[in-house]
Amino acid sequence: MFTLSDKQRVLNQPSSVKVFSAANAERTTSASITATDKFLIDGFGHFDVAAITAIKARRARPAVGESATFAISVPKDFANGDAIEVKVEMDTARYDSTLFVQDRLGGVKPMVFTTAPIIGAGVAPTAAEIATAVNTAYTNYVNTFSKGTFQIAVGGSASNITTVANAGYEHITVRKVSIKRLSDSAFLSTALALPKTVVAAGFEGEGLGKFLEESIRMATPITTNPYGVDNSETQVDLRGSYTAVYFTVAVNYEETLSTVAADVKPLGATHQFVLFLNESTCLAANSAIAKLAAIALLKAGTNGLTATAIAAPLTAAQERTEVMIDEVGASVATVATFIA
Repeated sequence: MFTLSDKQRVLNQPSSVKVFSAANAERTTSASITATDKFLIDGFGHFDVAAITAIKARRARPAVGESATFAISVPKDFANGDAIEVKVEMDTARYDSTLFVQDRLGGVKPMVFTTAPIIGAGVAPTAAEIATAVNTAYTNYVNTFSKGTFQIAVGGSASNITTVANAGYEHITVRKVSIKRLSDSAFLSTALALPKTVVAAGFEGEGLGKFLEESIRMATPITTNPYGVDNSETQVDLRGSYTAVYFTVAVNYEETLSTVAADVKPLGATHQFVLFLNESTCLAANSAIAKLAAIALLKAGTNGLTATAIAAPLTAAQERTEVMIDEVGASVATVATFIA
């Protein structure tokens, strides 16, 4: 027999997850769930909590645009009336349109623009005057060519420029900014790389609806309904955020294969499941996410699983064993903290 990897399902309604006691009484609060209970997931079926061998609940994480400062240095022999050519080299963590990417991951086309001739207040323009000119030139560039993947502005220090990734471009990071003197008397000026200081690291997000639709649920005209999307309650909200719950169930099947079969033992089977639960509807106290987090907490201490409060970033070993990871990438030890 074969399996199509993990069985995956998107859920937007909290009623799609229910937990029952051994006596079939529904658990209405996450605190009342016990290790002898069973739970129902629409589209998957019933499972015994005791049969879970691995489980992890991970909150969605919002995207963060990179912010970095670049200290301006005055190019050698720079004089009044000279201009500055600015070259911004970028990296991307994922595929984007050919406007930015040269058909491969990580290869972003550089952005190159030029300032107007700079006339400084003194004998030659200062670093602060160059920074202001770069900011003006960038604004004119994006107003003309509409390629504003990030913003450039004079930073906290007058001699710095700051790059900030715009919303929707959090996967773009600035690898290098270099400037070069442009002058009638200096055709072969050497580009000067500016020192970079990261103010906020970029992060493209996790558990976001747009990535879930693109990477998990994407269909083509040939592969219609590839994951059994059977109603509107299991569609991806492209604007939404989804908590992911991964769990593995191991059970033994006992079947009488033949009256003459000898030494037939129970047949073991392992099934893997992934749920994506909409946080806008399922994150309340005692709702679907809280109940599944409570089940994850019950499994801590068994099969090498743990539920401890560890600040982000987690090590690879902690990522594998911690059963609840929150929206900032830290592990937590209580359901209340997980859904906060």
